[in-house]
Amino acid sequence: MDQESPKNSAAEIPVTSNGEVDDSHEHNFNREEFGYNADTQKLLAKNGETLLGAINFFIASVNTLVNKTIEDTLMTVKQYESARIEYDAYRTDLEELNLGPRDANTLPKIEQSQHLFQAHKEKYDKMRNDVSIKLKFLEENKVKVLHNQLVLFHNAIAAYFAGNQKQLEQTLKQFHIKLKTPGVDAPSWLEEQ
Repeated sequence: MDQESPKNSAAEIPVTSNGEVDDSHEHNFNREEFGYNADTQKLLAKNGETLLGAINFFIASVNTLVNKTIEDTLMTVKQYESARIEYDAYRTDLEELNLGPRDANTLPKIEQSQHLFQAHKEKYDKMRNDVSIKLKFLEENKVKVLHNQLVLFHNAIAAYFAGNQKQLEQTLKQFHIKLKTPGVDAPSWLEEQ
């Protein structure tokens, strides 16, 4: 071992110590950076779930409009068409009987035909009124639902991409949307470690 070796070793101590301080500082910096990144990822996940809740609400509302409200209206229209065909058939039968002779044989048939005609006319008038009401309701509901849902969708998307968590949560409150996220209180497997 030469004399320069201990001298060089002694000279390296401050350099090594400074390197350890630098490593320690860098390690703390990395820990802070990882902590910040973890918090950011948690916030993104939470905001993503909130946005997903808004999107699911949007889809459910439009789905209800299309698959329930419109379908119900179409069913009523079909019932109306059926009632109209029956009404026309009984009206035609009554007209034919009224054009023929009136005797002891035909008077009971005319009376029965008149009764059936009246019953089907009432059913037809009721169905026509139902269709009118449902079409009016559908038009109002369609405009209202679609307008509200598009406002919700726009506001939620805009708040999400702007990174505005408060606005995103406010949008859900405005539309009375409650997120159903099971296990919200339970920490993730990353948090448990």
